[in-house]
Amino acid sequence: MMLRVFYLFLLTVFGLVSGCKRSAEPEAKVIRGIVLLSAQGERPYELAQKQNLLRVSGMNMEVNLLTYDAAGSARTQVEQFGKAMTEKPLAIVVTPVDAAVLFDQVNAAVQAGVLVIGLGEKASAMPCSTVLSCDQRELGRLAGELTVNALTRLAKDENKPEVTGRVVEIRGDELGELSTPRHEGFIEVLNKAPGVVVVHDAPGAWTKLGGKERTLEAIKLQSSFDVLYAHNDAMAFGAGAALGAQRSNVLLIGTDGFLGEEGGLTLVSNGDLDGSIYQPILVDMAWKIISRRLIESAFILKPSYRLVPTLITPKNASDLMRDGMPPLPEP
Repeated sequence: MMLRVFYLFLLTVFGLVSGCKRSAEPEAKVIRGIVLLSAQGERPYELAQKQNLLRVSGMNMEVNLLTYDAAGSARTQVEQFGKAMTEKPLAIVVTPVDAAVLFDQVNAAVQAGVLVIGLGEKASAMPCSTVLSCDQRELGRLAGELTVNALTRLAKDENKPEVTGRVVEIRGDELGELSTPRHEGFIEVLNKAPGVVVVHDAPGAWTKLGGKERTLEAIKLQSSFDVLYAHNDAMAFGAGAALGAQRSNVLLIGTDGFLGEEGGLTLVSNGDLDGSIYQPILVDMAWKIISRRLIESAFILKPSYRLVPTLITPKNASDLMRDGMPPLPEP
């Protein structure tokens, strides 16, 4: 009898212990999917977007990032959006190739509770949860102001009665949705100084090689010029290589202003460029929004967020290298 009671006692004790062990086991964390859909993933700016999102999301063990590149094909992006939805993601971050083509898919995703964050002005034509953008005309205007101010100082130093200058502009592409407003903003400011004229305007395909080749053509056709403005830092860096001995006589301006070996912030700090226009990395803001959604699922987004560019020159480059760019707005 005593053995039987002792046996029942042991079963009770072990049952309690094992029960405690089961309750102490941590619940498995739910891995939430995030999908980045790039329109032209090989372009330096979109590549930087991907790298930044990979970096910040990689620090969070609760998320899994998938990336797709449409390589300029609207049809491919439609297929990629469909694949993204099969992952039942928390969020889709998309730079659209063609907003009209994606409209219905974006609408269905938002209705299904997916956070769809559109990147760039073009995305405003889709029913996204929110759209993040930077004013492309303002990028061009800042480059124009840097150009006119530098030529004004030069005219003053040389006691010239009029501000004059010969300018070369290297666009990313001929009539693209990024290049056109940058060009228009640039010309808007230059028109305030009638003596400053664009003598050569050509597309450099957003690449270092394109910037170099277009600059060599400009040298051949124009002989000399005072300013070269490129629509991204890669083309500006290529232009600097082509200028050779003329480099010291040309104000060289890029766009994007990234930190990195061939990023505009680094190139200005090293003296390879005379200026760059920092275009905020939109996915950094997207990550702030996603991070808040992970914590607070019911928070209300604004329909859009406009991020402000920053002019980088040798005067502020070291401070920006040390302190970072101006903070992003709170979602």
